Amino acid sequence: KRGRNLYLLPIGPFPETIINTEVARLRLWNFLKDFAAAFFLGLQVHILPEVPLDDIKCTKRVHKNTQQVQVLVGDIFPYLQKMCPPDGYSVIGVSWTDLYPSEDLNFVLGEASFVHHSAVISFGRFEPKLYKDGQKLRQCGSETEDEKAAMLVKLIKSLCHETCHLIGLSHCVFFQCLMNESSSMEQALQQPLFLCPVCLRKLQKICKFEIRERYGMLREMLLKCCESVECQYFVDSMKWL
Repeated sequence: KRGRNLYLLPIGPFPETIINTEVARLRLWNFLKDFAAAFFLGLQVHILPEVPLDDIKCTKRVHKNTQQVQVLVGDIFPYLQKMCPPDGYSVIGVSWTDLYPSEDLNFVLGEASFVHHSAVISFGRFEPKLYKDGQKLRQCGSETEDEKAAMLVKLIKSLCHETCHLIGLSHCVFFQCLMNESSSMEQALQQPLFLCPVCLRKLQKICKFEIRERYGMLREMLLKCCESVECQYFVDSMKWL
């Protein structure tokens, strides 16, 4: 029987600027843990010790435009499954290294494997547009506050979207919803941070949370986001709640 614990596994290495990133006086990993604990209220969220990508046997390639290393996402799932503690429901790997789903596709923000009870997301792809026509424009760490806020939005949404897949939610076709399918970065950005009534009821059945309590905790986390970065998306989301 699977436990009621979600585990986040950082897959390094990460740039120094990411390691030192803080949101609401919390290191990035602790903030992600707290946000996931609010979103999936009823499940416990933990952070596993960071592992280097070199420890994972996986296929790699170099992206033809960015010249950055990419990892075949499907190769990571068996490793994550082995890393899941006995009391774990699932493991979610968080990587800076870019991911790709197959040789004929450019990249993927994240992917989940219900069979392996694991998912992996990458926010190296979220690195603000450092490349143009294959040439690097500037170094990581020189992003504006708007770009850092956008990276945080995408990271939170990808984490919650892929974890919902692990819990059993499919792509939503009923309303505007976090679980809407997206085929581009632009579509992903247009998705709301929240679940529609249909998907929310599914998540509630699994996590067994009280809806008002969960929304209250999410509002507190969004307030912390608003205090840390200037981002209209977080402001609008908090107003909606």
